[in-house]
Amino acid sequence: MHEHAHCAALAALRFWATAANGDEGATAVPDAVGDVVHRAARLVFGDDALPRLDLTRPLTTVFGRLQGAPAAYVRRAPLALTEETLFPSVEPHVDAAATDRLRAALRSADDQSARLPIAPRVEALLFALQRYAWCLPSPLDGVSLYDAARIHAAVAAALAAALAVDADLLLVGGDISGVQEFIYSVSAAGATRQLRGRSFYLQLLTDACAHDLLHQAGMPFCNLLYAGGGRFYVLLPASYEPRLVAWRRDIGQLLLDAHGGALYLALGGVRFAPQEYNDSTWQRLTGQIDDAKLRRFAELDDAAFAGLFEPVQPEPPPDSETQSAEPLDAMGESLEDLGRRLARVKLLSVEPREPRAAPFRRREARWHEVLRSLGLNVAPLDDPRDYRADPSHRRRVLLIDDSIDPQTLPLGPQDVVGMRYTVAVAQLATLEDVAQYQALERNADDDQTLHPGDVKPFNLLAEQSLGVRRIGVLRMDVDDLGDLFGRRLNRPPGLAGLAVTAALSATLSRYFEGWVGELCRRANNDGGAGGVCAVYSGGDDLFLVGSWHRMPRLAQQIRRDFARYALGRAPRPGEAPPITLSGGMTLHTARYPLYQAADDAAEALDAAKRHTRPDRHAKDAMTFLGRTLGWEHFGEAADLCDELVDLVQKQGVPRSLLMVIQTLDARARQAQRRNRGGDPQFTYGPWVWQGAYQLTRVAERSPNGVKERINDLRDRIVGDDGVQHRFIERAGLAARWAQLLVRERSSAKEER
Repeated sequence: MHEHAHCAALAALRFWATAANGDEGATAVPDAVGDVVHRAARLVFGDDALPRLDLTRPLTTVFGRLQGAPAAYVRRAPLALTEETLFPSVEPHVDAAATDRLRAALRSADDQSARLPIAPRVEALLFALQRYAWCLPSPLDGVSLYDAARIHAAVAAALAAALAVDADLLLVGGDISGVQEFIYSVSAAGATRQLRGRSFYLQLLTDACAHDLLHQAGMPFCNLLYAGGGRFYVLLPASYEPRLVAWRRDIGQLLLDAHGGALYLALGGVRFAPQEYNDSTWQRLTGQIDDAKLRRFAELDDAAFAGLFEPVQPEPPPDSETQSAEPLDAMGESLEDLGRRLARVKLLSVEPREPRAAPFRRREARWHEVLRSLGLNVAPLDDPRDYRADPSHRRRVLLIDDSIDPQTLPLGPQDVVGMRYTVAVAQLATLEDVAQYQALERNADDDQTLHPGDVKPFNLLAEQSLGVRRIGVLRMDVDDLGDLFGRRLNRPPGLAGLAVTAALSATLSRYFEGWVGELCRRANNDGGAGGVCAVYSGGDDLFLVGSWHRMPRLAQQIRRDFARYALGRAPRPGEAPPITLSGGMTLHTARYPLYQAADDAAEALDAAKRHTRPDRHAKDAMTFLGRTLGWEHFGEAADLCDELVDLVQKQGVPRSLLMVIQTLDARARQAQRRNRGGDPQFTYGPWVWQGAYQLTRVAERSPNGVKERINDLRDRIVGDDGVQHRFIERAGLAARWAQLLVRERSSAKEER
């Protein structure tokens, strides 16, 4: 541990924690680290003196720094997964009583941390700022006190470790490659458990790799700027630049031993003078990481590198009938067990230890052994009462469920409590589910077992779908992320820009790692048929699997809430939020190869990102059942689907209505021609009068009480306004969607 670095980080964090309470005497910086803390403050905040904190100002969200974005204001409350807390408001009201409670909580946390040694004290204060200062303003517009304080502390620590106030810094980034194949190439048997275990392990592996670098450099926890989505960024003194090759080699060897080349850490680092930090710093870092991906394991010695090409017995392909009988290796067994437990996990015990060199023979490593070799002992716990303190070692207790009261935990003398949102959500089987599953599997001649409390497998989620038996695979991510962090984000010069970047990353993570999980939990607990399994959500993207009928509405809710999250209110009709989200969803049988389903959903997402409207507003769309619509029109299709289901299932309208609409949709697409800009242009043609005739005939054959509804639908589709605004596109998707919902079921065996 680098003592000077930790002292400087603590001094910077304590400066802001005490400044929040208005105690000017307590904000004095110790003389031993005063120079670097003041220098770091000047670099981050641009003032010659330590800046003052004004908590009477409202905190605008970092989204307000995007070009053309309206201002929205963060509410004042301890961080929690509730709408009242997490979602901003358009009102700049500052709740003085709430501010006083937050200040008191920070003061108490600072006082309690005084009992800790310096390394856990830095972590304790950082976690307290995350919980209580995420909603307080800093001297930088759009940047919370938490984000400003942690960047200030990281810069101070790096300068202190360099033993010079004018030293260069090193921004190091890591990206784990091979993630898609590692996660999705699993067998159908036990796929839900394997998926969740593998996805969560990759999150922990990202943390462990970042921790290993911080440990090797002796830097405090605050110098981890970001970790998520298989990527991490740390800030170090520039003197560690020569160590990058050794770090790549050592971690590469460990991952090769543990995973046989399936996973690789692409590592890059960019040296820069603090006052010269700018967008090109990130561009150069991204370039280095991309180059490392193209030269996987190039740092290994000749003997180790040759091991990549040793012949191994190939495993059966993921769609093989025999794969369900293929025994899992030690890693696969441990990950399946982790996935089985995740839905019940309430907290993680994370114990930083000295990295332990432990070479693995392929197919014999277990997930926790790999993390231990990188210096982290991680134990998921189902119940807070299962936690056991160890006075001789420090631990981070990371709460996944923020309903847990930290005061009830039997903490050790060096333990600290923090929050780690993770989307570990799946629907668990009940006794009724087990009985249904047993009957289902008897018909399928499968010997897989299910117990109450286990995660529901894919074939049960498909069986519990409404209409056709299918699972839905949903992928979504933020549009134009590089542009968002690049030219669209208004950043001040120098390291203040790094604080703005960190604030944007943290704000996105709170939505994807926190709120998306809450939406999945609500879907699983609403009493409806079927359920949702969250494979991954973090950073700026997500991957969800579930009973197909649930997934389109869940996607719509995720996007609707994301727009509110960015704007501070619901978007107005026709209004595009300043930051948008696209999605792609595909339907599959439960035994369809998951890696192929993931690729199919990725292609659907790509189609959504190619969507362009007549006003040139691009992306911000959803692809479902092969049709791409902007979200503003996807909602119309969803509402029309509900209307069509009601007409067919409850009102006695002939099912031919659905086929008529789909046929008209196909004819309308055939009649499209391109304008001079290359965009599709709808035309009047035979499909219009054919539609008028056919829909009139359906109305005539319908019960008297609904004839007018069919005629109204006809006018919306083939009337002048409907043709001009291409309503047939929404109607075609809605009819196909409704047809799958009202489809009469054959036997489960036939649908497989």
